[in-house]
Amino acid sequence: MSASDDAPSPPKQVKSMQKKDDSDVVLIPQPSDDPEDPLNWPFRKKLIIFVCVCLAGFAGQMSPNSNQLTFILQVPTYHRTEADLLNSVAASLAGWMAGPFVLTPLAGLVGRSSVILWSLVGTFACQIWAGEMTGPDDFIPFTISRLICGLFGVIPAIMGAGYIMDMFFLHQRGKAFAIFEVLIIFAVVGGGTLGGFIANSKPWSYVFWWTLGPLGAAILSVFFFVHDTTYNRSPGSDAEKRAPMPTSWLANRVATFFPGTRTQPDQRVVEFKRRAIAPFQITIAPITLLVGTFVFVALGLPIMQASTLAIYVAPPVVAGGYGFSSLQIAFFTMTAWVGIIGAQICGYLFNDKIPLWVARRRGGTWHPEYRLANTILPGILLPVGLGIYGAGLQYHLHYMVLTLASFLIWFGALLALPICYNYIIECFLHTPVEASVALNSYRIAFGLMSVFIVTQWQSAVGVGWMWGMGAFFVLIVDVLMAVAILKGHLVRTLTVHVSTSIAATEDGERVFSENEKSSTSA
Repeated sequence: MSASDDAPSPPKQVKSMQKKDDSDVVLIPQPSDDPEDPLNWPFRKKLIIFVCVCLAGFAGQMSPNSNQLTFILQVPTYHRTEADLLNSVAASLAGWMAGPFVLTPLAGLVGRSSVILWSLVGTFACQIWAGEMTGPDDFIPFTISRLICGLFGVIPAIMGAGYIMDMFFLHQRGKAFAIFEVLIIFAVVGGGTLGGFIANSKPWSYVFWWTLGPLGAAILSVFFFVHDTTYNRSPGSDAEKRAPMPTSWLANRVATFFPGTRTQPDQRVVEFKRRAIAPFQITIAPITLLVGTFVFVALGLPIMQASTLAIYVAPPVVAGGYGFSSLQIAFFTMTAWVGIIGAQICGYLFNDKIPLWVARRRGGTWHPEYRLANTILPGILLPVGLGIYGAGLQYHLHYMVLTLASFLIWFGALLALPICYNYIIECFLHTPVEASVALNSYRIAFGLMSVFIVTQWQSAVGVGWMWGMGAFFVLIVDVLMAVAILKGHLVRTLTVHVSTSIAATEDGERVFSENEKSSTSA
């Protein structure tokens, strides 16, 4: 044995990158030397995939509720009440909530890309189905089409979290989640808005037909440009890595989508079972219960506001409404557009910058709770917006008061949502899609429940206090978010005790180099 055999191997060089502020940011996770590793892909390729997944999420999410502002126009066709047609909107929400639990485990068998493509195809078919349901006896089939459309349409929005975690580093994820999650909620509001514009001059069935264009574009973009990003970088798990994908474009497309089994390691059945169980484990994990309760209220109330808007503003003034046509309702919802776009800009600028600034000030070590500092502002703005909205409806104030309230509601809610998604997914690094499924259930639950209870709730306390109670609910869950900010690391410890198989974070990783730490201390 030579002396060199006893010598310790040189330490592996930590890879980092220089930021514009001259700080040396350590790359987390550390990329491997494998060209199959998505972290090593050119940024242009990452960006193209990300844009295509964003388009898929947007098109899929806006389709199930494309009649959100126009369901009242369907009352004469089906000879049903407004409450019955509102239930068709609720069917879409139910699909949004249940679909991820039912369909995302299939990613363990055929991969995320294949699940996204075929879910978009299913959504496309459901929109054609709904557009054809124009007869007086078609209400039940129409409602079923909304349920199934919700099951399929939500899937690209859920799968997007996996691509973000696979392709981007810790210091880039805040921007990516801000763009992606805000765009998904923009689809919820924007789909209804565009449907309102169309229904002003066309039959109500056109609110389904126009969505075929974006859906078709999403299907083509996913097929042509989205690559599988599966890569297991866990130590000692080489046997679980899939074989390299074909380099030929056509062969790669066939392997990825027809049906996509080559994108997954050999233990596909085991992976399917794991992905089927993990969302339920994450849903009841202590840290998810804490942050999820905040999401349940803070995102559920805006969904309730969007789902019930037509009920308040469409009736004539003598009946206590504002006499808005479908066109006017569509214009009104553009205040939410402004709030959503503003939230996206703020998220892009600050969702990474502030947590990294906190980490730098505290010695350069990363803790996931640093991300939650960005929820303080929306925790203040959201209850203010809800209070103004309730007062405006109670005293029938000028509709511009309602537009201000709508802006504050959506700006505050959409500032908070990407942060919460990012945080929870970083608490369960090995199961990002399943973590997204869990938080999606909290996001949708209140909005779904509210459709069935809003009439009784309003009758019991009045419209003003109904929304005022919503404002107080947000203040209550703000306390839970404060607990997560200050003591989230202890709550995550409880999660580890509940299930060691799913809890995985980057807590304690050094996000700035030793040189940066020294200069900061000085």
